Amino acid sequence: MNVMEAAKYLFVSRPHVRVLVERGALTGTPIENGDYEIDDASVEKYAADRKRAAKEWLDSQTEDNDPLGL
Repeated sequence: MNVMEAAKYLFVSRPHVRVLVERGALTGTPIENGDYEIDDASVEKYAADRKRAAKEWLDSQTEDNDPLGL
């Protein structure tokens, strides 16, 4: 998958996908035009990790976790 396809799949910008590749969050191989060929499995894993993190955060935001106020 290329940068544009990964950006659409992850609902992020193309520059953000490049940053993710450069940081190592996504696995990509540089190609001749300065773009990246990105491993589909790394995109799937990143999306699943973000979804899990969002769910964990939402689950932690309940009134059950807060002490009763006055």
